[in-house]
Amino acid sequence: MITGASAGLGEEFAFQLAPRVHKMVLVARREERLAGIADRLRERFPHVAVAVFSADLTLPSHREQLVGLLEQRGFIPDLLVNNAGMGDYGEFANADWGKIDAMLQLNVTALTHLTHALLPRMIKRGYGAVVNVSSLASLLPMPDFAAYAATKAYVTSFSEALRIEVREHGISVLAVCPGPVHTE
Repeated sequence: MITGASAGLGEEFAFQLAPRVHKMVLVARREERLAGIADRLRERFPHVAVAVFSADLTLPSHREQLVGLLEQRGFIPDLLVNNAGMGDYGEFANADWGKIDAMLQLNVTALTHLTHALLPRMIKRGYGAVVNVSSLASLLPMPDFAAYAATKAYVTSFSEALRIEVREHGISVLAVCPGPVHTE
């Protein structure tokens, strides 16, 4: 399962993973983009069953619907790629609180919520992996990216600690810390 799959790294994750999987769930806000990506994946990799779920992961109700749908279908991802994220540039003191709150909800809360919902099933099964997309900003905070860097520092720290907690259960956890990425 890949969140933030409608563009950028999420879309690329889908195409890179497709040759290695049989089922894939793509999650993002833009349903039309997801449908187009799913069609291209099915055409290029006919062995892969691709499902799409349009959701605004800043909203708890959308996250709960997604988890409920996965449970209903009996789908436990082998791999959870928490890629959905957002950033905002500018001085923190002058930033729009709504944007900061949405960034916290997406970069921290959604990632944590989905991991918390799916990880126990992976542990019970005895294998699985979680890839959390963080950022170099998590290691190198920069002015005008204070809140973004803080959310990504959480992702990196959370991933490192979780990796130690669950490795004895056959679960791998990895934080990916890319530099600047051109996306929408």
